[in-house]
Amino acid sequence: MNANDTINYINAEGLQFFGRVNASISHELKNILAIISETSGFLNDLTDLARQGEPLNLSLLGNCNQSIAEEIQRGFTTIKKMNRFAHSVDVPVTEIDLMDTLSLTAQLAGFLSTTSTVRINADRKGVGRILTSPFLLQNLIYRILCLASETAGPDGEISILVSSDTDSGDLMRIHSPVPGTWNAFPTPKIEEAARILGIEMSLTDDPEQLQLKIPYVSNQIVALAKVLQL
Repeated sequence: MNANDTINYINAEGLQFFGRVNASISHELKNILAIISETSGFLNDLTDLARQGEPLNLSLLGNCNQSIAEEIQRGFTTIKKMNRFAHSVDVPVTEIDLMDTLSLTAQLAGFLSTTSTVRINADRKGVGRILTSPFLLQNLIYRILCLASETAGPDGEISILVSSDTDSGDLMRIHSPVPGTWNAFPTPKIEEAARILGIEMSLTDDPEQLQLKIPYVSNQIVALAKVLQL
């Protein structure tokens, strides 16, 4: 794949990824607003009953206020994640904290109703910062989590362990408890994203565990930066 093909791939994949994530976030915000609207309607019903002489149930009133406050906080948290995701395209290639990026991507995938629970473990002292394309890395991890969730299901749990790989980079091991999770792995798009990022992917001795070797800096990322004229 030449330089123009690489740029075209990133642009096309980026638009699709951005659209899918924003669609899931907008659905989450719609659910939040729906709950607030329903609770507000119930408060109006309580108010009407009080006007008719019925005793005002302070316990129900308090529960409604608490529910609205919780949904508002959930909305603020969701918008904060959306803003962080939106800013991941600000700098095409830059140094990042892998754990922060992984955590955000897992949270974004969690907005999909079909996504399994993702549990992340890491030794932060051993995990270093990496030079990469944040947006493309998020895309890769997001696709892998969605692929794993297709087998594990929304009630399943995917565990991720991140550790240091001596002086060369970090290791990310993604484990699914469901046999056959990685039968369709890798898809062409996952494979191409990994190639551009310089990430080596392999299945370990555990057939349900996928390993990603993520270098602190790779020739592929340096070449990508040159292609993007950074």
